[in-house]
Amino acid sequence: MWKKFSSFINSIILRDKRLKELEANVERYRLITSVMSDYVFIIYFDENGKIRDAWIEGAFEEITGYTREEFVRGNTWELMLHPDDVERDAEDNRQLAQNKKVFTELRIIRKDGNVRWVNGYAYPIWDEVHNRLAGIYGSTRDVTEQKHAELISIKSSNELMLLYKISLALSSGENLYQELRAFVTELKKVIIIDAFHIGFYDEEKDLFHYSLFLNDDEDLRLAPRSLKNNPGLTWEVISTNKTLYLPDINDPQTRKEHQIVIVRDVGMRSYLGIPLLSRDKVVGVMSVQAKQVDAYTEEQIRLLETIAVQVVITSEKSRLLEQLQKELIERQRLIHEMEVKNAELERFSYTVSHDLRSPLVTIRGFLGFMEKSVLGGDIASFQRDLQRVKKATDRMNQLLKDLLELSRIGRVLNEMKEVSFESLVRVALENVQGRIHEKNVSVQVQENMPIVFVDQPRMIEVLQNLIDNAAKYIGDQKSPEIEIGYEGKAENSYHLFFVKDNGMGIASEHHERIFGLFNKLDIDSEGTGVGLALVKRIVEFHGGRIWVKSEAGFGSTFYFSLPPAESTSDEPES
Repeated sequence: MWKKFSSFINSIILRDKRLKELEANVERYRLITSVMSDYVFIIYFDENGKIRDAWIEGAFEEITGYTREEFVRGNTWELMLHPDDVERDAEDNRQLAQNKKVFTELRIIRKDGNVRWVNGYAYPIWDEVHNRLAGIYGSTRDVTEQKHAELISIKSSNELMLLYKISLALSSGENLYQELRAFVTELKKVIIIDAFHIGFYDEEKDLFHYSLFLNDDEDLRLAPRSLKNNPGLTWEVISTNKTLYLPDINDPQTRKEHQIVIVRDVGMRSYLGIPLLSRDKVVGVMSVQAKQVDAYTEEQIRLLETIAVQVVITSEKSRLLEQLQKELIERQRLIHEMEVKNAELERFSYTVSHDLRSPLVTIRGFLGFMEKSVLGGDIASFQRDLQRVKKATDRMNQLLKDLLELSRIGRVLNEMKEVSFESLVRVALENVQGRIHEKNVSVQVQENMPIVFVDQPRMIEVLQNLIDNAAKYIGDQKSPEIEIGYEGKAENSYHLFFVKDNGMGIASEHHERIFGLFNKLDIDSEGTGVGLALVKRIVEFHGGRIWVKSEAGFGSTFYFSLPPAESTSDEPES
């Protein structure tokens, strides 16, 4: 009996000792978990999957804002879970229901409404008898600060990548419009853009030119506008030299404080205007707009301001390249012109030395004969030689006149006038009437031809030369014909005319050569070979051009373009 009692007392002492040890262990664990940034948990489920019991220690309340009792008593997890992470949590539960451990990272909404990022491990407690998930245990850590740092890093990386792509788009080597179009395509990937405008301001002329104007992806080409007469937000950005952001342009107070000009109304609400600066001077505006109210954050505005610097650099580069290309084209034109002039000068020197020397040789030779005829009293021979000398001097005089006339083109000007083309034709026909009668040529002139803006005397020379050449080289046609008419509009809205004949024609290899100085296809024919060179120079002086369509034996058609009357020009007003 005493032995049994003694054993009972010892068991009570041992139990008390173990309880004290357990309490000490629990207190030690509580103290440890109280300074942890994590919390650990064991949760048991009933047969219906509802929480039956839960043990939670650590920073649970600091992380979630809820007490352990609130979590167990209510359906708190569903309240805490961020809506965007519901599917992720459901996938985690499916893994646990298959007796698999999970590592997860998601967002929770604290009791005070703040959002926190957490990650953690969860291990299944498996009921082998009923083959079901009986509970879970694991740990959870608050990783909000690390996640924010990671997101900032990713955002910075994305911004750098965007700036790199935009830099590539803005340095593609295409024209400014194409570069800006490619730039907007990249920008739209990260920022809401329903309208995008870039324009540059010519302060001297007070004109704002749009380099790019996109509204709802519609590419519009707008005429320049005066900002003094129609300032709007664009002028406010330029005059203040500051970025202007209006979260809602329909707000009554905003409309009261700012002068808003709607160029094209497509329902925009947010407006952002950024000045484009070159050498500390505002040269234009980059505007980004959205149909959403308050569409842009401070970070996005800062990014767009950075991009605006790149846009200015690109526009300056494009302007310099365009100017350089124009200078190169002009230089090439001048070089080509000089080469043509040099070739003409060579032909001129040869022809002058040959053609002027030839009459002089003739005169010198016949003077000797004339001297003999006088001494011999042969008056008849003297008269014949005198006519030959006279003929040589006439040829020499005509050549000098033609050269003088050619040199005057572009230097000696007559007043440009609006004149009926038909009236020019009539005067020219009267001047060559002798040749027309001599060759028995029938001339057809179209009626109701347009009015042209030309140097009238020079243009009569053109028609006179073309008609005279057509009659001169009509050949042995039984029914020689010349037709003068109007073909329609040429390039630059110039009028296109023609002089057509059914004469000898010109072989294709001579189509360019005939317009050269002193180039005569028939060296025995009359004339100096200056006529068509003169015609070409006069037509080109008027901004037009002349060419021939012809085949040997099938006649020729000379086409030439002339400027229209100023009052009927189709050029758009600037």
